[in-house]
Amino acid sequence: MAIVEEVADDETDVPQGEENPLVAASKVEELAARLTPPNELLPQFLNEAKPEESLQIYRSTSERILETLKANLVSPEFASLPLETQSSIILPVLRLSQPSPYTSPDILTAVSGITSSLPSASDVAVYILSNVLKPLFRPSAHPMLNPSTSRALSRPAGGQQAFSDFSESSTQIFKSPQGWACDHVLAWCCDQLDPGQVERHIGLILPPSLVMMDDWEPPWRGRGITVLSKWVEKIDTVVLKRMGLDKLLLDSLIHTLSLHPNPPLPQALPAALSLIERTMSGQAMADRLAEIMDKAVLQGWMYAPSGNDGRAVLIHIAGMAETLCGVFGIGIARWLKTIIPNLLDPLQYTPTTAVLPHHQANLSALLCTMKTLRGTERIARWRGKILDVLSRLWLNLADRGSLLPESSWHTETEAEEPIKQVRILVVAVIKELADQCPSVKKNEFQTLLDLDKTVFATLIPAQP
Repeated sequence: MAIVEEVADDETDVPQGEENPLVAASKVEELAARLTPPNELLPQFLNEAKPEESLQIYRSTSERILETLKANLVSPEFASLPLETQSSIILPVLRLSQPSPYTSPDILTAVSGITSSLPSASDVAVYILSNVLKPLFRPSAHPMLNPSTSRALSRPAGGQQAFSDFSESSTQIFKSPQGWACDHVLAWCCDQLDPGQVERHIGLILPPSLVMMDDWEPPWRGRGITVLSKWVEKIDTVVLKRMGLDKLLLDSLIHTLSLHPNPPLPQALPAALSLIERTMSGQAMADRLAEIMDKAVLQGWMYAPSGNDGRAVLIHIAGMAETLCGVFGIGIARWLKTIIPNLLDPLQYTPTTAVLPHHQANLSALLCTMKTLRGTERIARWRGKILDVLSRLWLNLADRGSLLPESSWHTETEAEEPIKQVRILVVAVIKELADQCPSVKKNEFQTLLDLDKTVFATLIPAQP
């Protein structure tokens, strides 16, 4: 088990009063340094089967340290210290500014209370960007960025081999213990800068953001996208285009969407859509949106892992398909031949507890697709397939003993809630199908009722 020292209350005391401010600052700095976890608790070394006990000790200790630090860091005397001293003290605090295994609600509240009251936050942020984060990311220079101007390059500096060098672990110092939670620090720094400051210091913000966004490890890509969301809206669209960043950032986001990692990165699609909306229009926008549909959704269905490993990915893809329905409108009909089968086929799996969230995601996406295409008569040709799959699913739910009275569908029983949500969605899809294809009421619905009126009576909408 990793060894984490508990800090006694008297060890968190910081002298007050007439003591030399620099002497007091050194003691505050020493106390803040205790917020850094020992190496054996950092992500790259955390190999224990059950690290929770060690992490709990660390969180408990950190809560007491932060409580002591707060009074010192929000005081006017702190702002009078050299920026180097201020950043050295605040840096360990910033590493705990986002949810992680190392934080608790109390820690996040304490950190927020400290950082929101810093008297010189923007100056500290610029200092940290220049003197702490820049050296961490300098060895991992991005091959598509001009190191002097931070403008996008038309071809990789150093050729295609530069991308392999870029991913060499020996150059990725930001992943070492000294770079622990550097993404949290970078995100905080970006938050402190106004649009003018972000534009002036883009050379300090963009390189580390893009290095993380194009990392070979998907979790780091997600962290880079989270950081991107902190500053990209502050940059004028004209500046983004002039520097070539619109294409560079969008290429990175779309490539991330094409990877379909497990666990998924839900922040990637909103970031890509927002960037397209800001920087494109007309045919260029349509082409990029179609590329996202192809790489994020269609190829995802094709290449996602099977079984339990791919279920989280497929649930995420269904959510993206639903989002893109709202983006394309009736234009989603272009891909209907691929969308409908891929949403229906998994609904044939036995509705076990593990599979129900997948059923729910696909049914929600199917219902959204059908509603989007109201009035186009494009759903009618799929009525047989939809009814076949959903009636079989309804029977499977009945076989599980979950065919409860309709009045009980909305009761809050934790074990039954996923089944009830699936049932509600199945009924909603069938009702939407009946509204769009009235002929099913006389033909297909009657056939189902003739097969088993008891089972299908609650599925088929009541006839006037």
